[in-house]
Amino acid sequence: MQYKYLAYNLDEGIIKGWVEARNAAEVRDELVEHGYKPLDVSTGWHPPTVEDLMPSLFKVGTGELVRFSRQLATMVTSGASLILTLEMLHSDSNSRGMKRTLTAIRKTLDEGGSLSEALAAHPKVFSSLYVSVVQVGEMTGRLGLALEQLSDILEAENEAKQKAIRTMMYPLAIISLSMVTLFVLMTVALPPLLAVFENMGAEIPAMTRFIVSAMAAFKEHFVALIVLGSFIVSGEISMLSRTLSLLLEAGVTLAEALKLAIGGIKNQILRDVFLEAEESLLTGHGLSDPLKNHSILPTMFVELVTLGEQSNSLQSTMSDVADAYQKQLERQLDSLLGMLEPASTVVVGGIVGFIAFSMLVPIYSGLNAVP
Repeated sequence: MQYKYLAYNLDEGIIKGWVEARNAAEVRDELVEHGYKPLDVSTGWHPPTVEDLMPSLFKVGTGELVRFSRQLATMVTSGASLILTLEMLHSDSNSRGMKRTLTAIRKTLDEGGSLSEALAAHPKVFSSLYVSVVQVGEMTGRLGLALEQLSDILEAENEAKQKAIRTMMYPLAIISLSMVTLFVLMTVALPPLLAVFENMGAEIPAMTRFIVSAMAAFKEHFVALIVLGSFIVSGEISMLSRTLSLLLEAGVTLAEALKLAIGGIKNQILRDVFLEAEESLLTGHGLSDPLKNHSILPTMFVELVTLGEQSNSLQSTMSDVADAYQKQLERQLDSLLGMLEPASTVVVGGIVGFIAFSMLVPIYSGLNAVP
């Protein structure tokens, strides 16, 4: 909720503004914490800001985050101070969102906070995984290495996402255009035709009835037609394995590392599988045993996890698994693109042609029914 506040201190005098908070008490506490005496706090409406109207201008993209992490890692490893590094990154960045974030981070550091605390204040930019790895890096004195590893994982994720987008762009364009064509045929052209048949008392041809039923079934069961493809499994396993490897190398315990890695899984089916494994780990029954009960997971992955757990080399095993499934994902995407482009053209063209033909048949039958 938006709150309007009026406050003052000896240095700045009276100040006023708007802030997002859960309640008025939270606003007052925040003002006091920053050295102001609250005079008035009230709710109300204020004109939308530029960020409200155009949030994309202030969003920090993955590419910008990778660049920030890589440069920060290089500077920290070379022995440069965080303050000097942040100033340089601020002046070098072209992203409004990143500039504003860096300014806030610099302020937190000036007030005596740590880098991980400063990053945690910006959850829309830095994930809990990112903050945890940085915190471990600060505690172990390996901040540069931690940032370098984060850069690697973010870069790999971004490249996989961009490749998937490029791979699916052409087929999705064809399918989208075809869906629009089908929608127009089924909602604009077909209903009047069916009404004519009803008025004439003529029987609707079997082909046309089949098309109407098929489209109704498709709309009703559309979600059920979306299945979990092997490339989704490969992508999720690759990301989870890389995250586990990164956190374990940084010194995070397996239980905490698994919790953070599961938080990055987007597919609910796989998330439930690994949540079961997490529960097994916390109760002292190991990580790999519950994974064997789920056929959705590749046998090779389960065997490698078992091997890594038994030989106490889970960190290096997960790193190898991440590389293997990343390469497998790339091969699957290349194969999918090679098959999907011609197949989508032929299949969608056939469907549109079949529907068009199913509409011509009743027209022809209707003309024959006219005395």
